[in-house]
Amino acid sequence: MLLNCEYIGINPNCSKQQRRSALAHELGHAIFDRKHAASGQAFQDTYFYSLSNAKAERRANTFAAELLLSDDDVLKPIGFYEFNADRLQMEASLPTHCSSTYRALKYHELLQDFQYTHTGFATLEEIAQVAGVEKNFVDFKLNILTAKGYQLPAVPELKSNFLKDSMKNCSKCYD
Repeated sequence: MLLNCEYIGINPNCSKQQRRSALAHELGHAIFDRKHAASGQAFQDTYFYSLSNAKAERRANTFAAELLLSDDDVLKPIGFYEFNADRLQMEASLPTHCSSTYRALKYHELLQDFQYTHTGFATLEEIAQVAGVEKNFVDFKLNILTAKGYQLPAVPELKSNFLKDSMKNCSKCYD
């Protein structure tokens, strides 16, 4: 806030993906952290993935991931719909009286078979490139989808562990 006007500063030297991602992240702050901005205390983080203010940063990153990526932007490239069809078929074939341990075992077998027979699904980097966003937001979106209850067949690994623990409490973002 400057002279009662809100501003978002984006470094013009960043790539188009970085600018788009940073803007979505900062819009999250503008919506959810307005009181902080109005107090005259500027956010000091110059790198928008910073988790120094974990709750506010997680909220802004979650907002950005939801804004920039539809569920299908991530679910289709990782083979969710194919896996889910197999999972539903497997569940329908199980006797209703079987134990939860047996169900878990069958699910694990299905997951292993699916991963073995279905190769070539997109990586986080590929999904991000197609969507035109930073790959870390794809990681956030995968965590959001898991928190929403999607049973994902495989979660592509981020090449670094930068946001490894960033969404441990993702379900809190929806409270």
